[in-house]
Amino acid sequence: MQTTTQDRLMPLLLPGILELSRRARYFAFHAFLLDEYRRRRLPADNKSLSMFILRREWDFGLAVQRCPNDCGSSPVGARRLSDLARGSGPFARGESVESGFGGYGLYYRSPLTELGVVARAGTMLGEQPIPIDVLRDTERAQRLAAEFRSAVETTEYYQRGMWTSDPLPAAVVDEYAAVACLCRLRERPGERNAVHDAIFASDPPAAPDSAEAEPSASATPDAGAVQRRRSVGHYLNLVATDPNVPWSGRAYRHALWSYPQSRSEGHALVAGQWAALIAKDVWQELICSVWSQFCRAGLTRSREVGRGLTHAEVREVASNMVEGPPAWAAGYSTAEVTAALDAASLIVTDRDGEGVNVATASLETLRWLTAGLDTATSAIVVLLELARRTKGRADPGWGKASRVRSVWQPSISEVLAEAREHFDRQPSIDETLWWLVSRFIIPVHERIAYSKLPDFTFRFRWEEGLLRFYDHGIERFPLAAIRADALRWLTWDLGLWEGDEPEQSTLTDRGIAFVNEALR
Repeated sequence: MQTTTQDRLMPLLLPGILELSRRARYFAFHAFLLDEYRRRRLPADNKSLSMFILRREWDFGLAVQRCPNDCGSSPVGARRLSDLARGSGPFARGESVESGFGGYGLYYRSPLTELGVVARAGTMLGEQPIPIDVLRDTERAQRLAAEFRSAVETTEYYQRGMWTSDPLPAAVVDEYAAVACLCRLRERPGERNAVHDAIFASDPPAAPDSAEAEPSASATPDAGAVQRRRSVGHYLNLVATDPNVPWSGRAYRHALWSYPQSRSEGHALVAGQWAALIAKDVWQELICSVWSQFCRAGLTRSREVGRGLTHAEVREVASNMVEGPPAWAAGYSTAEVTAALDAASLIVTDRDGEGVNVATASLETLRWLTAGLDTATSAIVVLLELARRTKGRADPGWGKASRVRSVWQPSISEVLAEAREHFDRQPSIDETLWWLVSRFIIPVHERIAYSKLPDFTFRFRWEEGLLRFYDHGIERFPLAAIRADALRWLTWDLGLWEGDEPEQSTLTDRGIAFVNEALR
């Protein structure tokens, strides 16, 4: 389920931006490091480059933590640096994180490569692969490094401290912090524009070798840049509609489903794609409710009988998961539930004791409802309503993203098609519970768990004709991140919206202009 989001949908919806590549100034900072490494002709091997980055990220993180604005930004390596940064100096030198290439390798290397700013080690230069990552020799990439350099080049840190391993005096760190902190990007129009172009612009096509040469394929607009602009434009359009979007994950998810009228075909395309992601996450939450109750019930039953369960007993366990809430008799028809939804008369009490009218509640409220109740019957209710709300939807963006699947899991489009076919037969509640368990839980879990051997991750598996349950935890599996924090911070750093409190968020003139351009 998480793989569908992380590896399939998010690269489609927001290419080049990872969940933790959140702060825009790191794009300029890492371009600057790679450029300095090349300029000073330091050893062209990955071990040396990695050490160089790790140590400069340490210094940079220390400066961010001592920001004179007390901005509270969290740099790479914040946990290691927090106690040290509160001291009075001189400050010992260190390495940002225990990972090759540090935060650059973890969070920014892939984005900078996909954005066309960095050429990774192994990229062919003529007939030879380059041995280390280098900044590309394009105006867009070079301007990114130059703008950060211009901010720090007069500091004592850049003039001397950056090139030694000596402890850093507090005055040196604080001078560096005053110009280099992550929060300062909004105050530097030239650097901000360079980062903006690194993320949203494309390089011009390479000149042909001769006048007769065929035009380069790169002359067409960069599809990744177009998608990023539209997705970020869509996000900003949601912020303009609901100022809580940057501050609340629930507001963000609700807005992605219940978005305002699209401004263009391109906007409609990207809005439909994000809506399909939200539908997929609702499906994940409801099937998780069935999963967790099945694991609990199966463990309880197998302990009662002192062995694994026969096929008939497994079906009985699944069919008896009707105690809810909402509670129904096993033979109650799903057609009756559908009729109540059509009449907007089905009220389900949530975990806080509040009644939720399923047919009129937001899809985000329904996701929250089944996640909170953690019951199989709440899952059936939400699945019926999800199928009802998506019936007949066929816009291009929805169609494209809703068909995305993983190796182990079907797409939300396939799920909804199967669900409608199943419900058209007017099955009983117990028949639907068994259909969900036998189709989407038992076989899928077994295939995934077997693929992870020798790591034993089974919660249950068939052994000698019996389904044996294992108490390896029955917790819900969380939703994968959908770039809420990355979109919030990147757009804030780039000055596209402003407001320090929920309900105060407004687009800046830059933000309005960006939306108008991206979604035209």
